[in-house]
Amino acid sequence: MVEYESRFARPVYNKFGEKIYLDQMTMAELLERVKKNDIIFVPCGSVESHGLAQATGEDTIIGTYIAERVAFETGVTVAPPIYYGSHPSHHYGMPGTIPVKKEAYIDYVTSVVKWLSNAGFKKIILFNSHGQEYVLPIVKDKVIIEEGVKALIIVTSWWRWAVDKLQVGTELKPGLFIETPFIHADEVEASVLWYVAPKLIDPSKLKESDAEKMVGVIPDKWIDKAGNVYNRPLAWYDVSAYMEIHHYPKGSVGYPSKASREKGEVIVETAIQRLIEFVEWLHKTYPPGVVPQVWPNPGDFKY
Repeated sequence: MVEYESRFARPVYNKFGEKIYLDQMTMAELLERVKKNDIIFVPCGSVESHGLAQATGEDTIIGTYIAERVAFETGVTVAPPIYYGSHPSHHYGMPGTIPVKKEAYIDYVTSVVKWLSNAGFKKIILFNSHGQEYVLPIVKDKVIIEEGVKALIIVTSWWRWAVDKLQVGTELKPGLFIETPFIHADEVEASVLWYVAPKLIDPSKLKESDAEKMVGVIPDKWIDKAGNVYNRPLAWYDVSAYMEIHHYPKGSVGYPSKASREKGEVIVETAIQRLIEFVEWLHKTYPPGVVPQVWPNPGDFKY
């Protein structure tokens, strides 16, 4: 008999000796968990081209790692990640990129949220790690108004918890700087993947992955980069961008050769510590079963 254990068969535990992932729990464990902690992270990632050196599941890998680390420390639950994502138009056509129609994606995530609430999770964090932060807030309102869900829904992206570490010129530690803007499969993303999943990046291919030339429809003075870390008038998703298949055929929009695992460590650990602080506040302020009323009462609307 072959002794083989797949990645989905390995239980993952928090520091309290309890399972982290919802899909690894029995019903008895699930019912016990929501009595103690009814906060759940739903990692929302993607499968897409991330250049010659980085795994196609990079976004999902990063998001689940951060959520898992937060859960390890706090006792919250992590749902199975939503692997496939919604994509902006300029991503379409790249090898390995699997876009889901926005309507289908919104309805899918809506169903996930609805039935997580039914299971007893009343604080649901849609934890984005891919360029779809303009889509997920639609789910938040759809589940409340159209599906009648009575839960607190929070939408956030991992980089928002370390935004001050992502700007060009930021000194992460003595002599260690961010050199290029955070965009896609670039210095920042390669650094973060290198830290969270060093076996899923090929450092020998980073230089070869560098973009030949950076191009934009509108000058940086007016339009932001990924994550909107500069607070410019136009968000990155507000304007059509050049197709990657035309201008970035290697899949990297930036210069991953400038990445380092040390940069990724500072960025990721900053996000984790800040998220832990927030989750602990959330759990203390709204203990299990206590939910602020963020839904309408019957008869509120006078159509």
